[in-house]
Amino acid sequence: MTNILIIEDEVPAANYLKGLLQQMDPQANVVGMLESVEMAIFWLQNNPLPDLIFMDVQLGDGTCFEIFEQVSIACPIIFTTAHDQYAMRAFKFNSIDYLLKPIRPELLRFSMDKYYQLNKENTTAKVRVLEEIVHSQILNKKNARRSFLVPYRDKLIPLKAQDFAWLTIQNGIVTAMLHDDRSFILDKSLEELENQLDTSNFFRANRQFIISRDCIKDIELYFNGRLLMRVYPVSTNLILVSKERVPTFKKWFEETP
Repeated sequence: MTNILIIEDEVPAANYLKGLLQQMDPQANVVGMLESVEMAIFWLQNNPLPDLIFMDVQLGDGTCFEIFEQVSIACPIIFTTAHDQYAMRAFKFNSIDYLLKPIRPELLRFSMDKYYQLNKENTTAKVRVLEEIVHSQILNKKNARRSFLVPYRDKLIPLKAQDFAWLTIQNGIVTAMLHDDRSFILDKSLEELENQLDTSNFFRANRQFIISRDCIKDIELYFNGRLLMRVYPVSTNLILVSKERVPTFKKWFEETP
């Protein structure tokens, strides 16, 4: 079943679209029909994200682009409008198509076929990501290092992997920040550490950072679909997870270590 949200300020147009969708696909489940920017923001903030959104550009209390200023929308969107001047702006968002009103059934069918093809490809990609996570966790648990000897002045400091809060590379130098707010320079690359640390407890957030599960204090929705990690000890540099890595991060974080 495909859960579809319709955002359209003209009730006859919304009913017409709903009817077309249900004729084309019995599995199409219209979960809501909203008439304004205000209603759309409230609904999206208080309900699970649908599989697909049909979004009229010009609504009674503004344009649909005002919705994106208040809500992060990660699902595909098909924009609908009586005018085409917003087409380029619409495609900056998660748009898979742009339909001009009155909506022609054959063009709607084309848009839906495009959605189902993209959804099929995304499902395959998600399955592949999950398989990689499971495989890497099995291997990593067997081979993960539990302790490190870290050079410090004229000594070797013994550290446990569980002591690491986060690790970063800046100007070619890899630094480990510990949970107790101490930091040490390591003589290993971030790639080596990524392969040696237990992936059930550590995540490669981006090219500059590996973060531990326990250091994450808050997660903020960032623009362009990214996530901003709030960590302790605090990092002076932003720790961002890219839009492409967000599904992998969510799956990792929700797994029981």
